[in-house]
Amino acid sequence: MKKETSLGHDIVIITLITLVAGLLLGVVHTVTAGPIARQEEKTRIETQKAVFSDAASFEPMEGIEEDAAIVKALEDAGLSKTSVEAVDVAYDGSGEKLGYVITSVNKEGYGGEIKIMTGISSKDGSLTVNSIAFLTLAETAGMGMKADLPDFKDQFKGLDPGQVMIEYTKNGKSADHEIDAISGSTVTTKAVTKAVNAAITAARYLEGGAS
Repeated sequence: MKKETSLGHDIVIITLITLVAGLLLGVVHTVTAGPIARQEEKTRIETQKAVFSDAASFEPMEGIEEDAAIVKALEDAGLSKTSVEAVDVAYDGSGEKLGYVITSVNKEGYGGEIKIMTGISSKDGSLTVNSIAFLTLAETAGMGMKADLPDFKDQFKGLDPGQVMIEYTKNGKSADHEIDAISGSTVTTKAVTKAVNAAITAARYLEGGAS
């Protein structure tokens, strides 16, 4: 009888502990969710300006992540394990469209997912990369993390690949659409290049020039 009573008591205690722990986790989530969301929004706005400094405002496009046409365009371009998460249209102070800020993700990084924000100008009928910035980068220190250094990421500035893809090379770039790979970090280089190409592919589609 004592054993049954003790077992029942233990079950009640464990149940109460579980309920209290769940309640506390819920409270912590509620308390921290707001500040985390505000910080993420602040980072997003700052990064938009970093990759498209000429823009006065940005307007998000809805439903981009589920846009079947963009998904197909990426597939047709051979951009596997790569997606477009968001597109913000960039405007100048008079409301004229300047281009896009496109958030893209590739899941083939050495350290996992690589998320990039790319500013792309659409003025004068051509698409030109303004700049790129990383939102997620967890590559190997001293190797893949070099992707976030100016020597590598500034290679994308001003690129106008036309209707071809940006390519990386280990032998020294010899064409306008090429960049130099990070030495010893081909996996990271490939993932970053695919993410930027995804942004360009999406911009081509939005400009009516998907091929």
